[in-house]
Amino acid sequence: MASTSSFEQFNPLCEKCVRSCRQPLGTKLVECPRFSPRPFKLTPPPRKQLDLF
Repeated sequence: MASTSSFEQFNPLCEKCVRSCRQPLGTKLVECPRFSPRPFKLTPPPRKQLDLF
């Protein structure tokens, strides 16, 4: 079985798309007929844990 990682890198075209049919980074895509761009910008979540006290 192939293990899936939550930190898997995707193709740059797929990262800009709303759909969930993502291709891995090694796949070369020139065009996608199902491409639907994001209508908003997402900021990456902070990696540093916030102090509670």
